[in-house]
Amino acid sequence: MDTDKTTETGDNTEEKTGEGDTISVSKSDYEKMNQTLGSLKREIKDLKKVKEEAKEETKETPQKTHSDGKLIERLDKMALQVAGIKESDEVELFNKWKDETGREADSIVGNDIFKKEIENMRTAKANQAATSDIKGGGDKSGVKDNPDYWIAKATKGKDGKLEFPEETPKHLYSKILDKLSENEPNSSGKLKFYNE
Repeated sequence: MDTDKTTETGDNTEEKTGEGDTISVSKSDYEKMNQTLGSLKREIKDLKKVKEEAKEETKETPQKTHSDGKLIERLDKMALQVAGIKESDEVELFNKWKDETGREADSIVGNDIFKKEIENMRTAKANQAATSDIKGGGDKSGVKDNPDYWIAKATKGKDGKLEFPEETPKHLYSKILDKLSENEPNSSGKLKFYNE
């Protein structure tokens, strides 16, 4: 109600509105109206307060969801740790299962199909690691650096003399000759070459 001027006379209160009309109200009704107006203002104030609290709760809800997300992430990490899943590709498989099935971590880790996939992945990795270390060629034992090895590989030619394979290392020629000279019964321990 829009009031411009209020006048009190005895038991009656007159109120003039902007339109030129005058309303007469008894003093008790006027006081009752003011009390009602005051209580309405308090209710409006209380409703605004409740509305602000509701806004604050909605602001806190994302934080709770965020902390819930952190809690779920920690539970997932614990489940992975208990299951012995540490490798990045295994964690990636776990996350794929979680996204596709919507299951919780403990039910994924306990799933027989998931366990079989992890086992197959680990077996494939172990096989790859085992076969990647195999290298061909190159004898590291030093057998080929022994003159006896090349003497054993030698064959007798048509003239009865020893013929060595072409792959005989040149740095072993002198050692092979020394070894052969030791085994010769008529030798004085030293070989004679054609140019001596």
